[in-house]
Order: sequence, then structure tokens, then C-alpha cells
Amino acid sequence: MSLFLGYIHYMMYDKIMFQESILDDLLNLLDEDEKNNLKRELDMEFLIEKGDLKEIIDENNIHGWLDERVNRSENRLAKTVSILLKDFTLKDLEDKFFEIGKNYDSGNSPSEVFNFISSKFLDGMPCDHALMIIKNEDDEFIFKIARDVHKEIWGKYVDSKIYWNLRDSFVAGSLENSNLKYKKIDGNYVIWKWLSGFFKKYNRLFRKWAQRNSYFLWQNGRKVFRNFKWKSWYRFF
Repeated sequence: MSLFLGYIHYMMYDKIMFQESILDDLLNLLDEDEKNNLKRELDMEFLIEKGDLKEIIDENNIHGWLDERVNRSENRLAKTVSILLKDFTLKDLEDKFFEIGKNYDSGNSPSEVFNFISSKFLDGMPCDHALMIIKNEDDEFIFKIARDVHKEIWGKYVDSKIYWNLRDSFVAGSLENSNLKYKKIDGNYVIWKWLSGFFKKYNRLFRKWAQRNSYFLWQNGRKVFRNFKWKSWYRFF
């Protein structure tokens, strides 16, 4: 990472602020006194400075300063989740993350969704190379977690898999009103356009089926209805 303050440093700080915004939404699950007490406790243990990055960062130790704030942010969120799980179920928190995710538009294509994920979530420092791209096509994007940089810190508070459950719920929420799907399959994360995948798979079969049933050859509507082989239609659902 550069010795001079640049774009990558502002991007990392924006990721920290993004995670802080999620934390603020989570804290709203508590009543006002509990919320304020926990915020004070988090600030005492893992303070995150807010403001103009140029004015708050240690420019003599840019990388070290940001790395420490990434760790603090991870601790703040993980500790909060561990405390909330005493009064809420994991499903409650997943639903909350889903609702938070609905406030974001993660993109209109699989690659845009991946770029959204990689630009928002704190997968360590850029030099950690935590995410690995496996496939990048117009209607499908596949990546995997090459290095789980969340495991060590989250494991001190809860099962580290909970982090990924919550994160996946957030992404699913951000895709609620799109034709894109996001799912972990065989250890890899897959983002795809579900309708295009369906039609790609069945378009050729449908043409053969139509020819076999002579649907496009009938000129008389009564004959079409009478000769249509309805029982074979289920194959396409």
C-alpha cells in the first residue's frame, strides 16, 4: 500500500464507515439505554474515529493505522452480534441484515454485484487478496473466499460462520427486486441471472418440443387446442 494518502486509503475508510452504518442499524434492536451503554463500551475498547480521513489518519503510518481500524471495526460488529444473540435468534439477525440490504442497490449484472460486494465489505486490506474470481460472464459470476480474514476475530465471539450467514442475508436483501440470484454452491459464491439461465437451458428443448407437437403448424385454433399434448408441458417447469 502507498506511503501517500490516495484513493485506496479512502476506499478502505469508506468500507469501515459502511460497516459502522450496519452496526448502527443493529444497535437499534436494543432499547435506548442498552444501545447507549453498548456504544460507550465499544468506543472504549475499539474506537473508530470519524471525520475527514486526511485530518484523522496517521500519515506517517497509513497502512498500520487503517489495518488497526479494520480490526477494530471487525471487533465492534462481532462483539455486538454476540451480545444480540443473547436476546435474539440468528434468524432474527439474518432478517435484520436482509432488511438493511434492501436499502442498497447492488447492481444490474452479476459482475456489478461482485464489484458492490468487494467495494463495501471489509475483506481485510487489499494486499490480503481475500476474494478470488473463478468465472466472469455476462449472466454468471463465480468467486470464492481465498482467505477468510474474518475467522480469527469473529471466532473470539461467536461461530465465525455467522458472519457469512449475516453477510449473505444482506446481499440477498440488496437483490430482492432484481432478477439476479446469489448463493453459495459447492464452496463457491455464484451470482447469476436466473431467467436467462432457464431459457438458455430450455430454449433448444422447447423448439424441439414445439416441432414435435406441431404447435406452429396448426392454422385452426380448434385443432391446436384439441391436438395440444398438455401432459408433456410440465417438463418445462
